[in-house]
Amino acid sequence: MANGGGTGDIQAVHRVAEILKLFTLTSPRVTVAEAAATLGLNRTTTHRYFSSLVLDEILERSPDDATTYGPGRLLLQVGTVAQGRRRVLDVAPRHMGELSVETGLTVVLSLWGASGPVVSLVSEAGTHPILITVRIGSMLGWDSAQTRLFLALSQDESRNERYLDRLAPEQRTQLEGQLAACRTRGLCRIPVPPIDGVVLAAAVFDEHDVAATVALVGTTSSLPEKAAAMEAALVHTVSSITAELGGTGLRDAVLTDPAGTRD
Repeated sequence: MANGGGTGDIQAVHRVAEILKLFTLTSPRVTVAEAAATLGLNRTTTHRYFSSLVLDEILERSPDDATTYGPGRLLLQVGTVAQGRRRVLDVAPRHMGELSVETGLTVVLSLWGASGPVVSLVSEAGTHPILITVRIGSMLGWDSAQTRLFLALSQDESRNERYLDRLAPEQRTQLEGQLAACRTRGLCRIPVPPIDGVVLAAAVFDEHDVAATVALVGTTSSLPEKAAAMEAALVHTVSSITAELGGTGLRDAVLTDPAGTRD
């Protein structure tokens, strides 16, 4: 029976992984000869892999020595994203716990996943009699407060455009019409009528872009329309996380940008 691209593809992926493992902090540059000797491959096969990885910007030739290779643009981009996520997940829990205790509400942190925001951390230290829970791993929809904030404040225009292109025309029009308000305030409040719920979200920045969103989740009674103290507590939390991630300057620049100049 034909094995539709199974074994060969898996072997190719495994070899690429083995090649990438050769690049370390102590050995940031590797030659084809070194890789072939270490991995037990012939040089012709190894050279083909290296050439393909260069074409896809996973590796690049060293500018001062054409026989050596280092991490390429795509690999550096992926590494930056992974490192940024790890930092957010390390820094945020303490601040989220304090916010949950202060407000009595559930606090949710979301990261941008493959297809939009994904719930990545939840703090339920709140003491309000009615506590709305959110499942970690939940994919948030196009009409969520978190999605609006990412699209309104992120500087990654190509990613935003890819997301918007997947929506139905009426969904895209409705969503784009909400972005200016989020951009102006840096906050987004969304009602969730089926559960009498409310989500109030704000963005966290690192030195590169929007790193995450943090949201308070409550009921219309626990998170009323006029809740200045809740908003202030949320802003203090995201500002504290942003400061630890080194994104304060970027956050100020993005949120003080005149409305409409980044549409």
